[in-house]
Amino acid sequence: MAKATEFKTTRALAVALSAALLFSGAAKWPALPSSGFLTGRSAAPEDVDNGTAIFATGQDDQSYGKPLDIEIPQYGYFRQEDKYVIILQAEKYDGKSIIGAETFDGEKVVGLIDEFELLGVHAK
Repeated sequence: MAKATEFKTTRALAVALSAALLFSGAAKWPALPSSGFLTGRSAAPEDVDNGTAIFATGQDDQSYGKPLDIEIPQYGYFRQEDKYVIILQAEKYDGKSIIGAETFDGEKVVGLIDEFELLGVHAK
């Protein structure tokens, strides 16, 4: 009976280790960029044009948003599209906290902060 229990325990550990290695994805996470993001101020339309912002608020009346106090850039998970992203912009505008991000395959996405899970600056 002891051998059967040992085998089950060893097998369970092997399966868990294999799953952890397979799904850790550490090698698949891109490095955070050193440029091409916006922090410390709100975006203007020219920031979108030159690629340093995903979106600009208040374009017509010049009443831009305020930067959110979160670390930029950082990794995130966008629940709306079930994708991991790099968060490149975060602003509060008209009472809403808005995130601009890019998926690992280059798609630009925008959503409310509660649609994202903020994952920090270390690759998972």
